[in-house]
Amino acid sequence: MKHLWALLIKFAAVGTVVLSVYGIFNADLFALVMMSLVLTLVAYVIGDLFVLRRMGNFAASLGDFVLSFGLLWVMSFLFINTEMNRLTAAFISSFAIAVIEAIFHLYIKKHIFSDSADSYIPGVIREDRFVTEFSEELDVRNKKNHKDNK
Repeated sequence: MKHLWALLIKFAAVGTVVLSVYGIFNADLFALVMMSLVLTLVAYVIGDLFVLRRMGNFAASLGDFVLSFGLLWVMSFLFINTEMNRLTAAFISSFAIAVIEAIFHLYIKKHIFSDSADSYIPGVIREDRFVTEFSEELDVRNKKNHKDNK
């Protein structure tokens, strides 16, 4: 479940960037959603689950830039039939995605890779986190008597 939330967050971020940049060139909505979906899945598996664990945030963000640039450039030839500067659109989109990915990696480290992250759903408190508190009752009168005896 925790990977599903991460994928949805990543898809929303990537989709927003791709729709914003490529939407300027009147590209088909279905093509842009497919490009966002493919990029999200490939970048999550390679960049977030593999590279981020082994090499850190900077290398993963740089790898996400290169990966998203290559994928967006190739997929723009496959999915988009309009005349546009594909290289510039891929570069701008990849740069914005890399900046967002650097922030997204902090979320991944905290909620996916940490040992305490079982399953994180924003806004939902799991009931099994509450624990009964055990302690002895303290009598206030005994403390007053104890101070008077000294």
